[in-house]
Amino acid sequence: MTTAHKPTFHPAIGTANPGGYRYYAPKAQYSSRDLPGHLKLKTRGTGQGSLKEIEQRDLKAELVKKEKDHFQKKEDERRKKLGLPLLKDSEAPQLTLQNVDLSKYNDEDDDDDDDDSDDSDDSDDDNEQAELERELARIRKEREEEKLRKQMEAEEAKANKRNQDALKGNPLLNLGGGANFTVKKRWYEDVVFRNQARDAPKAQKTFVNDTIRNSFHRKFLSKYMK
Repeated sequence: MTTAHKPTFHPAIGTANPGGYRYYAPKAQYSSRDLPGHLKLKTRGTGQGSLKEIEQRDLKAELVKKEKDHFQKKEDERRKKLGLPLLKDSEAPQLTLQNVDLSKYNDEDDDDDDDDSDDSDDSDDDNEQAELERELARIRKEREEEKLRKQMEAEEAKANKRNQDALKGNPLLNLGGGANFTVKKRWYEDVVFRNQARDAPKAQKTFVNDTIRNSFHRKFLSKYMK
């Protein structure tokens, strides 16, 4: 709430209530928004999932039914795409523990075979690792030799270029082939009309931070004082 309508005398004094009036007696006025509200705790009514309704429901059966409907819907969609007839509820396959062969998931008989295969796999892995390390060392050696060779070739090329520049850099030492020391002229230096611009060059405006030497003051003096 703004305090622009209140006088500035009381806020200037400074009290425990800054920006407001100084009240010497308790106020009997209060806002309707300060009144207590929501005095009653809200509870779930009938049809809103109350505790009694949840206790009466079989949540497990509902979950099983939803899963069955979901898988049935996915199977129907797959058969529609393949052009097959839809299955009825009685014809749909049911996946239960009774019709699943669990013997193939027994790993107790495979322990001995796994140990033998693990030993052979370890030896093969060691051989492959050693071979890879030798191949990697050979590749690194070849790369280092190639890098050294390129550096030597670059240094040799720089030395040859430096020698050629030193021999041919001075034009007085290369007078063969009819050397000509005349200065070349541009194509427009021998014309009759030269430096004939279409428009006169415009004077550039410059700013001088001085009231006596600036262009406005000079024009004023030349116009009214001469």
